[in-house]
Amino acid sequence: MTTITLPDNYGNVLALVVGAVPLLNFLHMYEVGKNRKKSGIKYPHAYATPEECKQSPAAYAFNAAQRAHGNLLEHMPLVSLSALVAGLKYPNATAALTGTWIVMRALYMYGYVYSTKPEGRGRYMGGLHTLAQLGLWGMSFGVAYSMIKAGSFWGS
Repeated sequence: MTTITLPDNYGNVLALVVGAVPLLNFLHMYEVGKNRKKSGIKYPHAYATPEECKQSPAAYAFNAAQRAHGNLLEHMPLVSLSALVAGLKYPNATAALTGTWIVMRALYMYGYVYSTKPEGRGRYMGGLHTLAQLGLWGMSFGVAYSMIKAGSFWGS
C-alpha cells in the first residue's frame, strides 16, 4: 500500500480547485443569465440564431457568453484534476499556474463577451490560459511518471 504525504502548501491548491474554480464558473453562469435577459432569448434555446445576432448586439453577446462558458466547462475537469495531482509534488508552482489559469479564463470570458472585435477575437486577451493549462498537465504527468518509476503504481 502506498501512503501519500500532502505537502505543506497543498491547501492552497485545494482552495483554488474547490473554491476559486467554482467561483469562476458562477461568474460565467451570471454572465450567461445577464446576457440572456438582455437579449430576450428564451429557454430552451441555448443560442441566438445568426439572424438574431446580426440584428441585435445583445444576442451576439449572449452567444459569446454561452460559448465562453461552454469552453470553460470543457477545460475545468482537466485543469482541476491536473492541479490536484500536480500539487502533490509541486504545490507552489501548481497554485501559481492554477491562479494564472483562473485570471486568464476570466479575461477570456470578458474579452469574448465585451470586446468589439469581430468573431469573438476579444477572447484572445485571455489566451495565455492555455500555457498555464499545459504546465499543469505536464506537471501532473510528471507526478504520475515519478510514481511509475518508483514502482508504486504497478505495485512492484
